[in-house]
Amino acid sequence: MYLRAAKALLGPKLQSLIARNDDGSWAPASSAEESNVLAWLAELAKGGDRNPDTLAHVEVLLALASVHTTLLRMVNVLYDLTSHPQYLEEIRREIKEEVESKEGWTSTSYSRLHKLDSVLRESQRMSPPTTLGLKRLFIKPHTFQNGLHIPAGTYVCLPTFAIENDPQHTVDPENFDGLRSYRQKQLERSRNNISVSSAGKHEFSSVDRTILNFGYGKSACPGRFFASVIIKILFVKLLTEYEFSFLPGEGRPKNLMVHEFLFCWPWQKMLVRKRPVGECPF
Repeated sequence: MYLRAAKALLGPKLQSLIARNDDGSWAPASSAEESNVLAWLAELAKGGDRNPDTLAHVEVLLALASVHTTLLRMVNVLYDLTSHPQYLEEIRREIKEEVESKEGWTSTSYSRLHKLDSVLRESQRMSPPTTLGLKRLFIKPHTFQNGLHIPAGTYVCLPTFAIENDPQHTVDPENFDGLRSYRQKQLERSRNNISVSSAGKHEFSSVDRTILNFGYGKSACPGRFFASVIIKILFVKLLTEYEFSFLPGEGRPKNLMVHEFLFCWPWQKMLVRKRPVGECPF
């Protein structure tokens, strides 16, 4: 029912974009009005996928993926901070220092919340949305340089969780270390004499050969920067205005695993109260 409604809503617009793109009268402009998924799909879709119903279906899947993964990250970060309260005051102090800085609180302040960013990255390392990633269907047979041969029709993926949590890549991977990437940024900064902000490969939104939750290369999630800002906005508000704890005798709930996907425990309850003096900068 929902798919039919989405196709009815988006189909005419997609059909118009595809037709105009086919006859050469339209291509996405670098403007706010056309910097959207519908325009990109209408331009990039090939072959049998160049169909309004197919692209409307893709748009629904993208919306589902972006909403539920962002929500899962928000809940997991809340669980992780509540179970490791030593990071709460550090992050609140970081927010306060940014508010009291010479520039004050601006839209660029979120990029300077390095400790909060580090907690986001560590939370995703231990509780990713999925344990597998970079899934591909081989249309043609392919032999890699190391001799590994993949026959046509084979569906493959990478064990992204195992790769990132391999002790060769992550020291003491079973331990939640909220400032892990923050320290890595500081170390890189001291070695290369650059600003913390320039140490970008240790950001929550960064991708690397061993950090694959957002994909890699040209298939890396284009919305990861937006998701990072959205989550930081939420936690600036939550951490400066509210206090949290688990119910007496309870701790962080375990993740619920369905196939390769990880979900937050849906029956968890928490205690929330307003802080006596709120200090949210917006």
